[in-house]
Amino acid sequence: MDNSPGFSKKRYEMICQIQEFLSEGCSYREIARRMGVGRNTIAKYRKGNPRELSMYGIRQSKLDPFYDTIIKALHSGWSKSRTVKEIYAQGYTGSLSNAFEHLVKIEEKEKQSFMEQPYKRTMTESLKYKTGSTGKEKDYITREGVFRYLWMDTELTENHREYIYGKYPEVIRIHACIKDFRMIFERKNVPLLHLFIERYKNEKIKALTSFAKGLERDIEAVENAAAYDYSNGFVEGTNSRLKMIKRTMYGRCRKQLLEAKLRMMKIAPNG
Repeated sequence: MDNSPGFSKKRYEMICQIQEFLSEGCSYREIARRMGVGRNTIAKYRKGNPRELSMYGIRQSKLDPFYDTIIKALHSGWSKSRTVKEIYAQGYTGSLSNAFEHLVKIEEKEKQSFMEQPYKRTMTESLKYKTGSTGKEKDYITREGVFRYLWMDTELTENHREYIYGKYPEVIRIHACIKDFRMIFERKNVPLLHLFIERYKNEKIKALTSFAKGLERDIEAVENAAAYDYSNGFVEGTNSRLKMIKRTMYGRCRKQLLEAKLRMMKIAPNG
C-alpha cells in the first residue's frame, strides 16, 4: 500500500481561491458566502504554499523530530515530566497535553513504561502537615506567613524579617500603612483619617496612593465608618443571599415564581 502523500487538485484550487480573495481584502464572512466553506477552513488555509497545503496522506507530528530523544529517555528511566521538559528545551512548540498523549502511545508501542514521577511535598504542605520532608533544603517563609504578619501582627523570626525588609523594602511602608489605618478605627478618630489620607496619597507605592485617593473620593462614607459602630453587614448579607437565589433560578422560572422563592427564603429562618 502506498502511504506517500498525494496531491489534491480540488483542494489546491480552493486554497488558491481563498488566498486570492483575502489578498483582495474580502472578509471571512464574505468568502464563506461566496465559496460555501466554513470560516475555520478559511483561517486554516489563509497562509502558506497552496501546493504544500493541498497535499494529503501522512503528516508529520510536531513530536516526530524528538522521537530519538523520547526513546532514549524511556530506556534511561526518565519520568514523563522530565522527558516533556527536555523536548520543550530542544524546541518543541506543541501543547503539553499532546506531548503526554504522545508519550502514552510510545509506551504502548515499545511495551515499556516511563519511570513514575516521585512526589515531594511542597514547603507549604510540609508546614501544614508538619512533616519532616520539604521540597528543598532551605529556610523559607510562606506567602501566607507574610500576609499574617502584615494583617494580624503574627511574629516572624529575625532572619525572616531581615530578609524580607532587605529584599522588599516596600513591605515596611505597607506594614506601617496597615497599622495607621487600623488605629483610626480603634480610636474612632476622624482627624486621624484626614491625616492618613494626606500622608499616603502622595506615597511612592502606587497601590497605597490609589487606596488613599479612593478614601478621599468617598470621604463622607469613610468618616461615618470610622466614627460610628453601625455596620451595613446585615444589608450586604441579605443582598448576597438574594442574588444567589436569583442566579440559581436563572432561566428556570418566570418573575412570579422567582418572587415566591425569594419570599419563601425570607420567612424560612423564622418559620
